[in-house]
Amino acid sequence: MLFTRLLVFFLLISLEFQAQNPGGVIFRCFESQPERYFRDAALRIQGNTSVTLLSADLGIFLVQGLDQSSLLAFCQSHSKFYDVSPDLQVSTRRRPNDARLNEQYALDIIKAYAAWDLTTGGKNFMGKDVVIGVIDDGFDLSHEDLVENIYKNSDEISGDNKDNDGNGFTDDVMGWNERTGTGIHDVKSHGTNVIGVMGARGNNSKGISGINWDVKILPVTIGNFVSDVIKGLDYLLQERKLYNSTQGGKGSNIQVINYSGGLGNAFPETQPAWCAMYDKMGAEGILNVGATTNEKVDVENEGDLPSLCPSPYLLIVNSTDGKDQLDAVTGFGEISVDLSAPGERILTTDVKAKGLYKTESGTSLSAPMVAGAAALIHSIQCEAFHNLVLNSPAQAVLAVKEALMKNGDIQPTLIGKTVSEKRLNIYASLQHAIDLYCSKELSPKGPLEVTSVRVYDGNIVVGYISPDQNPLTIKLFDTVGKECYSTRVYPPVFGSKELVLPFDSSQLPGLFYIISLLTDKDIASKGFAVQDPR
Repeated sequence: MLFTRLLVFFLLISLEFQAQNPGGVIFRCFESQPERYFRDAALRIQGNTSVTLLSADLGIFLVQGLDQSSLLAFCQSHSKFYDVSPDLQVSTRRRPNDARLNEQYALDIIKAYAAWDLTTGGKNFMGKDVVIGVIDDGFDLSHEDLVENIYKNSDEISGDNKDNDGNGFTDDVMGWNERTGTGIHDVKSHGTNVIGVMGARGNNSKGISGINWDVKILPVTIGNFVSDVIKGLDYLLQERKLYNSTQGGKGSNIQVINYSGGLGNAFPETQPAWCAMYDKMGAEGILNVGATTNEKVDVENEGDLPSLCPSPYLLIVNSTDGKDQLDAVTGFGEISVDLSAPGERILTTDVKAKGLYKTESGTSLSAPMVAGAAALIHSIQCEAFHNLVLNSPAQAVLAVKEALMKNGDIQPTLIGKTVSEKRLNIYASLQHAIDLYCSKELSPKGPLEVTSVRVYDGNIVVGYISPDQNPLTIKLFDTVGKECYSTRVYPPVFGSKELVLPFDSSQLPGLFYIISLLTDKDIASKGFAVQDPR
């Protein structure tokens, strides 16, 4: 009886979803084979459903085969399932505009020409390709201005119907088509527009120049639903994980992912599995760049995904117009939309049927400008920055995001509309990264240790070593074990590791004390004398 009441309740609240998609519910489950639960006699499913694994790392599944409202009700009432959400249809984010420009005006605005005096892209410090993963509805990979910059998986043999590199995908030589389960992409305008903005080949006497002249673009073609987005993200996540686990022997050095699509009028609690992907990818060293809606709305009030996903490893972009002002038709949000970039009348690549080049508008063009700029930062020839990427990939993601957001140009029309209130400035972002990281040595790493304690000028100066940049707790004890002081500290990325604690002799009347550093797993301590016993 209780189950019947729950079923009726959930059927009523989910009728709106049934009209949008006749089947498909996304859920997370701790068990590897949740199919057996869908044979519940109360729903008379009897094996008519199919369960698809979307992401093994996060335990995300898609169930299909029955009307969506019944599946949603069942999953929401089941104790084994959590983060349950309907599989809704997403949309690309471009505003059609038939006007055509004869030049790329945005390059002047975002200081691309000055940035190219510093770097035009290419390989990282260790000679590895810098890869941008791009999720979209299809691409023309044979385009004259793109073909040289498309990533090619050298570990895969084209057309032999074998998974040569052992990544779980057959013949994914130039990315993957999640819609068809092959390495052959649909040829579509939107994805071709996006990759032209970020990575059309520069200085080749053809067409246009992308933000990054010499980058490798790994395309993933997806369908139109949230589950397709998750599968696309997971393909790229697995490629980067394989690269990390083999020290670059296999997989792809994906530093940035661009997705210029989304789901309007939606909040993170309605699609928690989708939002959960971004922290996982950030931990592996991937910055995700997303386009917000092309509706003139405050996304914090109206809802939008992925704009509202709370991950710090996600950078959301809206658009400015030809006058370098907030576009009249773009989403905004002072908490969730991070940065602006030109998005009106952007000349970019297109499919052959549309003349190879076309002017388009929308945040779909703004986001890849930022993604291309992020990849440029990874091409700076700086050992210290490379070591940061190698040893602290999540920290490197945040460093690149900070460089882009803090070094844009403040525009009056953006005040109160984005987190940074700035429009992209590639030159300033690159120069910031070079100044901050290329002139400094990385902080030492090793087992947790207090290396020295000095007392002078009313301060206690503590030298230490820690294994990473994760926060530490520092505590000061007297000789009987009484805690005299405690605070939380964050180890620096660069320079020496020292903590300065302001104390005068009246605050520490005793002679001997103990300093302790604590993590969740380890503790290191050292005793010292506050006053000269003589």
